[in-house]
Amino acid sequence: MRLRNIFSIKNLIKLICSLPVVLVVLYFVPVLGIIMVIARYFLYSERHFYRMPIAMIIVGLVALLPRGLELAITNFNLNLSIPYLDTILAHNLYPHFMDYGKFILIAGIIILIVSYLLKSFISKLSNNIRTMVSQYTSTKQAEDMEIRKENDLKMREKEITSAQQTPHAVKCPHCGKTNSIIGTVGKCKSCRSAIEWHAKK
Repeated sequence: MRLRNIFSIKNLIKLICSLPVVLVVLYFVPVLGIIMVIARYFLYSERHFYRMPIAMIIVGLVALLPRGLELAITNFNLNLSIPYLDTILAHNLYPHFMDYGKFILIAGIIILIVSYLLKSFISKLSNNIRTMVSQYTSTKQAEDMEIRKENDLKMREKEITSAQQTPHAVKCPHCGKTNSIIGTVGKCKSCRSAIEWHAKK
C-alpha cells in the first residue's frame, strides 16, 4: 500500500515538478521549465505560492555572484583575493551558467510579481464573492421575514373574520332568552336589548 502511494501519479508529478528538477530543466529547456513552474501552482495551491520564484532569484544571484565580485573588485579597486574566483570566471561553462543566472533571475522576479498580483486578485475576488453571498443571504432572510409577517397577518385577519362570521349563543342579561348572533355584538330578539358575546378565556 505504501509503495503504491509512493509511485502514485500525483506524487510522481510532484517529484517531477520539485524545486531541484525545475531548476535543472530551466537550464536545459527554459520553456518546459516555465511550464513546470506554472504546474506547481496547481499542485501546491497557496501553500508554496512564493517559494519557487524566490528560489529562482536566489539561484540566479548565486550564478551571477562570481561576475558581480569581479566587477566590484575592478570598479572599486579592492585589494581582495578570493580563492578560485579567477578559475570559475575562466572556465568554459561559466558564460553559459552566467546566461542561465540572468535568465532565471529575470524569470524569478517576473514570476514573483505575477504571483503577488495573482494572489491579490484571487484574494480580492474571493472577498467580493463572500460579500455578495453575505448580502444576498441577508436580503433573502429579510424577504423571508417580511413574507412570514404578511402570512401571520393574513392568518390573524382570517381568524378574526371567521370569529366574526361564526354564530354564537348569547344569553340576554335583561330577559334571559338565549339568542344566536353573528360576530360579537347583536340585539336580543325578544326585548331588543343590546347583547354582546365574549370569548371564553
